[in-house]
Amino acid sequence: MVATFARTLIAALPALSLLALAGCGEGSAQAPPPVTVTPAPTPAAPDFTAVRSRMDQFSLPNVALIVGDRSGIQLRYERGTMTTNRPVFIASASKLLLGATAWLMVEDRRLAPGTPASTLIDFWSSAPADPRSTVTFEQLFAFTSGFNGTAEQQQGCIGDPGFTLRDCVKQIHDGGPDSPPGQSFNYGNEHMQIAALAMTVREGKSVDAIMRERLLAPLGVSAETRYTLGAGDNPTYSGGMRSTGEDYARVLTAILRGDVIADRAGFLADRVAARPVATVPPAISGNSLAWRYGWGFWKECDGPAYVAACDAAPVISSAGAFGFTPWIDFGKDYWAILVIEEPLNQGFDPAQRAIALEQELQPLIVAALRR
Repeated sequence: MVATFARTLIAALPALSLLALAGCGEGSAQAPPPVTVTPAPTPAAPDFTAVRSRMDQFSLPNVALIVGDRSGIQLRYERGTMTTNRPVFIASASKLLLGATAWLMVEDRRLAPGTPASTLIDFWSSAPADPRSTVTFEQLFAFTSGFNGTAEQQQGCIGDPGFTLRDCVKQIHDGGPDSPPGQSFNYGNEHMQIAALAMTVREGKSVDAIMRERLLAPLGVSAETRYTLGAGDNPTYSGGMRSTGEDYARVLTAILRGDVIADRAGFLADRVAARPVATVPPAISGNSLAWRYGWGFWKECDGPAYVAACDAAPVISSAGAFGFTPWIDFGKDYWAILVIEEPLNQGFDPAQRAIALEQELQPLIVAALRR
């Protein structure tokens, strides 16, 4: 019996050893320490106190401001009767919208920057000895076409409902250039009136329809943004639009994000270069600004002269005569719009005041956004 028990015990020893080892393993295992996940700090919200304070001190009582970036609107400020969704006359802020529309035609290969006006407009001179034959689509948006007439200098046909767009541009053409095409920069209305006819001929539809189809509708911009009625197809294409701050904000957001302009470097290129700047509006000269011009917009630069650094991280703007002033700072990655609509002939220049305010707001906005 003892022998039998001994044999049974010996047979069981391997199994007991395994149990003992297993027990030792379980007893010596250490539970892994809990994983502590530290959440990323939430970025502090922009502090627009200084921006609001400066807006509170602005000399004009009816004003709104919108500030945004790639993610959308960061600040809305409204004072007096002005709101960010009120339709206003934006005057020369129209230039940036028309320029963006024309640039999309370039990207769509509907037109090229070097396309001569004579290949698009049937009455345009193509005679090699005629300087008008050298005018290109790019020169019309760079304001270097030589057709420099402004509303201040001459009455002209621009915006006159008694003229069709075609008849008005023919009158401009027949009057001849004011300076050699491509030789100097001159801020004026005739360049874009010619460009508008070229665009309508190429597409077989109105500028409003082209802009709505290619630029505004895809961005959800309302029907409030359009050229003014009452001039037929001959409104002032360089300055005859109405819009709202909210509508214009959609366009600036899309341009900053790269949603609407594929070749941003091409769009933002300086198109004045070494050419003399012969004519600028009083709002620019009155603020002593050494700015250049792109494809329907100003290229800003601080200081007494335009320097290469201003091309590296451009700020573009397109202030209107009544004070509406949009701008995009590509270096600091934000945009803003001053919504102002002041009548002219009140003893001050609304655009000059708006641009001066814009220059004061820029560093305050950058500080608020922590850029």
